[in-house]
Amino acid sequence: MREQFKAAMRQWHTGICLVTSAGNGGRPIGLVCTSFTSLSLDPVLVSWAVDHASSSIDAWRAAGSYALHVLPPSERPLDHPLVAAFAQRGGDKFRGLDFALNHHGDPVFPGLATRFDCVLHERITVGDHDLMIGRPTAITHPPQNRAS
Repeated sequence: MREQFKAAMRQWHTGICLVTSAGNGGRPIGLVCTSFTSLSLDPVLVSWAVDHASSSIDAWRAAGSYALHVLPPSERPLDHPLVAAFAQRGGDKFRGLDFALNHHGDPVFPGLATRFDCVLHERITVGDHDLMIGRPTAITHPPQNRAS
Protein backbone atom coordinates (compact mmCIF):
# COMPACT_ATOMS: atom_id res chain seq x y z
CA MET A 1 0.00 0.00 0.00
CA ARG A 2 2.85 2.40 0.84
CA GLU A 3 4.39 2.20 -2.66
CA GLN A 4 0.96 2.57 -4.31
CA PHE A 5 0.30 5.62 -2.15
CA LYS A 6 3.63 7.21 -3.08
CA ALA A 7 3.07 6.53 -6.79
CA ALA A 8 -0.43 7.99 -6.66
CA MET A 9 0.69 11.10 -4.76
CA ARG A 10 3.37 11.78 -7.40
CA GLN A 11 0.46 12.63 -9.70
CA TRP A 12 -0.61 15.52 -7.42
CA HIS A 13 1.48 18.56 -8.29
CA THR A 14 1.81 21.08 -5.52
CA GLY A 15 3.68 24.31 -5.11
CA ILE A 16 7.14 24.48 -3.61
CA CYS A 17 8.23 26.50 -0.59
CA LEU A 18 11.52 27.01 1.15
CA VAL A 19 11.20 27.09 4.92
CA THR A 20 13.95 28.79 6.92
CA SER A 21 14.54 29.39 10.60
CA ALA A 22 17.26 30.54 12.98
CA GLY A 23 17.34 27.02 14.46
CA ASN A 24 19.21 25.98 17.58
CA GLY A 25 21.65 28.62 18.78
CA GLY A 26 21.02 30.79 15.74
CA ARG A 27 22.42 28.22 13.27
CA PRO A 28 20.24 28.64 10.16
CA ILE A 29 18.15 25.66 9.05
CA GLY A 30 16.09 25.23 5.93
CA LEU A 31 14.23 22.71 3.83
CA VAL A 32 12.14 22.32 0.69
CA CYS A 33 8.44 21.90 1.46
CA THR A 34 5.47 20.84 -0.67
CA SER A 35 2.96 20.58 2.19
CA PHE A 36 2.38 24.32 2.73
CA THR A 37 -1.26 25.36 2.88
CA SER A 38 -3.56 28.04 4.23
CA LEU A 39 -5.38 26.75 7.28
CA SER A 40 -7.56 29.47 8.79
CA LEU A 41 -8.71 33.04 8.19
CA ASP A 42 -9.77 33.77 11.76
CA PRO A 43 -7.15 33.72 13.08
CA VAL A 44 -4.92 33.76 10.01
CA LEU A 45 -2.93 30.51 10.12
CA VAL A 46 -0.81 28.53 7.68
CA SER A 47 0.66 25.05 8.00
CA TRP A 48 3.40 22.84 6.67
CA ALA A 49 4.87 19.50 7.72
CA VAL A 50 8.36 18.27 8.56
CA ASP A 51 9.35 14.60 8.40
CA HIS A 52 10.51 12.98 11.63
CA ALA A 53 13.45 11.59 9.60
CA SER A 54 14.69 15.14 8.86
CA SER A 55 18.28 15.61 10.01
CA SER A 56 17.17 18.86 11.69
CA ILE A 57 13.90 17.67 13.26
CA ASP A 58 15.05 18.69 16.75
CA ALA A 59 15.88 22.20 15.55
CA TRP A 60 12.49 22.51 13.82
CA ARG A 61 10.75 21.36 16.99
CA ALA A 62 12.61 24.03 18.97
CA ALA A 63 11.98 26.81 16.44
CA GLY A 64 9.57 29.47 17.65
CA SER A 65 9.45 31.21 14.28
CA TYR A 66 10.21 30.59 10.63
CA ALA A 67 9.85 32.08 7.16
CA LEU A 68 7.99 30.37 4.31
CA HIS A 69 9.15 31.43 0.83
CA VAL A 70 6.62 30.47 -1.87
CA LEU A 71 8.24 29.89 -5.26
CA PRO A 72 6.00 30.77 -8.20
CA PRO A 73 5.45 27.92 -10.69
CA SER A 74 6.33 30.22 -13.58
CA GLU A 75 9.95 30.21 -12.41
CA ARG A 76 10.33 26.41 -12.76
CA PRO A 77 10.91 26.07 -9.02
CA LEU A 78 12.57 22.65 -9.26
CA ASP A 79 15.36 24.28 -11.28
CA HIS A 80 15.86 27.09 -8.77
CA PRO A 81 19.37 26.96 -7.22
CA LEU A 82 17.95 27.40 -3.71
CA VAL A 83 15.81 24.29 -4.16
CA ALA A 84 18.94 22.27 -4.97
CA ALA A 85 20.71 23.69 -1.91
CA PHE A 86 17.79 23.08 0.45
CA ALA A 87 16.81 19.64 -0.88
CA GLN A 88 20.08 18.09 0.29
CA ARG A 89 20.07 16.10 3.51
CA GLY A 90 22.20 17.58 6.30
CA GLY A 91 25.15 19.88 5.79
CA ASP A 92 25.29 23.67 5.75
CA LYS A 93 22.55 24.59 3.30
CA PHE A 94 23.30 28.32 3.67
CA ARG A 95 27.02 28.15 2.76
CA GLY A 96 27.74 30.74 0.09
CA LEU A 97 24.15 32.05 -0.01
CA ASP A 98 23.27 35.72 0.33
CA PHE A 99 20.46 36.12 2.86
CA ALA A 100 19.12 38.65 5.36
CA LEU A 101 17.37 38.23 8.71
CA ASN A 102 13.71 39.07 9.24
CA HIS A 103 12.27 40.74 12.36
CA HIS A 104 12.28 37.33 14.13
CA GLY A 105 15.95 36.72 13.30
CA ASP A 106 15.15 34.03 10.74
CA PRO A 107 17.14 33.86 7.49
CA VAL A 108 15.19 35.20 4.50
CA PHE A 109 15.78 35.73 0.81
CA PRO A 110 14.35 39.18 0.00
CA GLY A 111 12.88 39.43 -3.46
CA LEU A 112 12.18 35.71 -3.63
CA ALA A 113 8.47 35.76 -4.48
CA THR A 114 5.94 35.61 -1.65
CA ARG A 115 7.08 35.22 1.96
CA PHE A 116 5.22 34.52 5.18
CA ASP A 117 7.13 35.40 8.38
CA CYS A 118 5.48 33.30 11.08
CA VAL A 119 5.55 32.52 14.76
CA LEU A 120 4.72 28.98 15.79
CA HIS A 121 1.07 28.72 16.82
CA GLU A 122 1.01 24.97 17.42
CA ARG A 123 2.94 21.82 16.56
CA ILE A 124 1.04 18.56 16.21
CA THR A 125 2.54 15.11 15.68
CA VAL A 126 0.68 13.42 12.83
CA GLY A 127 1.97 10.01 11.74
CA ASP A 128 5.64 10.31 10.77
CA HIS A 129 5.52 14.12 10.46
CA ASP A 130 5.08 17.14 12.69
CA LEU A 131 2.44 19.56 11.43
CA MET A 132 3.74 23.07 12.03
CA ILE A 133 0.95 25.62 12.35
CA GLY A 134 2.12 29.20 12.08
CA ARG A 135 0.60 32.62 12.58
CA PRO A 136 1.95 35.09 10.02
CA THR A 137 3.30 38.30 11.53
CA ALA A 138 4.29 39.72 8.14
CA ILE A 139 3.47 38.79 4.54
CA THR A 140 5.39 40.14 1.58
CA HIS A 141 4.65 39.46 -2.05
CA PRO A 142 5.39 40.99 -5.43
CA PRO A 143 2.78 43.30 -6.95
CA GLN A 144 0.22 41.54 -9.12
CA ASN A 145 -0.27 42.54 -12.75
CA ARG A 146 -3.93 43.35 -13.15
CA ALA A 147 -5.75 43.68 -16.44
CA SER A 148 -7.54 47.01 -16.84
